[in-house]
Amino acid sequence: MKKLPLFLILIISLFFLPSEAYPVIKEVSVLLEKSASGGSLSGTGIIFTDPDGKEIVLSGTYTIQKRSSSELAVGNNIFRAPLKAASDSPMKYNGNAYYGSFIFKNSSNGVKVSNIVDIEQYLRGVIKAEMSPKWHIEALKAQCILARTFAVRAGGKHGDDDLCDGYHCQVYKGISGEDHIADRAIEETSGLILRWNGSPASVYYHSDSGGMVTSSGNVWGGDIPYLEPKAEPFAYSGPNTIWEISLQMSLIESKLIGNGINIGTIHSITPLKRDESGRILKMEIKGTGGTKAISGYTFRNLIGAGKIKSTLFEFGARSPYINEERGSLPLSPAPKKNINKSSAVTVTEKIDLSEMPEDEEEKLIWLTKKRVFTTLELMEILSKPDDYDLFIEKGIARAEGRLPMPEQPSESTDVDLAETTGIPEIKYSPDLSMAPASGQSVTIFGRGSGHGVGMSQWGAKTMAEKGWTFAQILEYYFPGTTIGQ
Repeated sequence: MKKLPLFLILIISLFFLPSEAYPVIKEVSVLLEKSASGGSLSGTGIIFTDPDGKEIVLSGTYTIQKRSSSELAVGNNIFRAPLKAASDSPMKYNGNAYYGSFIFKNSSNGVKVSNIVDIEQYLRGVIKAEMSPKWHIEALKAQCILARTFAVRAGGKHGDDDLCDGYHCQVYKGISGEDHIADRAIEETSGLILRWNGSPASVYYHSDSGGMVTSSGNVWGGDIPYLEPKAEPFAYSGPNTIWEISLQMSLIESKLIGNGINIGTIHSITPLKRDESGRILKMEIKGTGGTKAISGYTFRNLIGAGKIKSTLFEFGARSPYINEERGSLPLSPAPKKNINKSSAVTVTEKIDLSEMPEDEEEKLIWLTKKRVFTTLELMEILSKPDDYDLFIEKGIARAEGRLPMPEQPSESTDVDLAETTGIPEIKYSPDLSMAPASGQSVTIFGRGSGHGVGMSQWGAKTMAEKGWTFAQILEYYFPGTTIGQ
């Protein structure tokens, strides 16, 4: 019997096992390279094994290259793909050391390289890259639990691989990413993940919220009850809590054209709608060749996340925000938990497809906001850009009633999940400028860094410094979830 891929095991378990029996993930497969022209593997006592049972033990440094559509060359040795490389000692791929084993497969343009590694050893290569080990240990513990939960939940995010080693998933540096303080946080939270109704929760984190986090629905469409807009409990000042950048309008024009949006010379860029945290949901760009409405999320991706650090920004001037107004804000008791959780519902309302945007990614987000896809489906879809057209066809079929719609969590479940930290909830409604940008250059005044959903790392740092435990930090950002093995 062929061995089932990890992601199929996870899917099957969701349908046929009770939530408490969600399988324990011991190893993860991390995609290091998708189409390498060749790579160098070095180590001692490396056991190379192919599907035909051919096995050779080698020590030293060897170049691994695609030889044909079904074969790989390791130095002068020829193997059939896929090829496994294992050793009792860490091995180095292209000079970087890793625990675990490697799988080498042929891809259309070269060799696909994956590192199969124990999940706790995987975390040792992640935590330092995602959060400074110099930060308070309780913040590091919260980060460990989220990183572990993300890895457990990720099964098959990259096809045969659970995760990649970049920002798309979690930055993974192998052994070079280790740190003894981060290792302590991993050990002291060993095996712990965040759960929702018994199963691994959908967890997200970002660098800096700017003062308020937002919901998953505002960013990707599709609400998750424990990922809602809320103010940070404490003010803090990180390197990107406040930022600004000046851009030439011609640069914005070229970025739009490069992504198939040609509206000529831009006259103005105007925010049309903001979410509860002040982040731009929709903006209008007018030019000599027409008008285009896009989301703030799309605008940020077009210009570059390194330049537009978040969608929490204004043009021309900076308005007061929560940290400037915090002292005068009213406080209200956090709502009590409701033990009677509503069950999932199936959406059956008719959807007008004539309003669907033209851009493929915009279509997918629009369909998710119309509840044609769940947020979890969208996260999977966005990791497979080559298949966008197939997913759009599926979404249209659902909207037209030719395929069944997915079940969605009831909207009434998110009201009663907030109280866990014992501090009052801060009520704040931002009033940011809707003024347009125009002229040859535009100055953007922004706050925060990242998508703004889930845990703000700089917020968690501040909470830990104020005496909060990792459990309290996670309860604040993910109310109603539980921590367990």
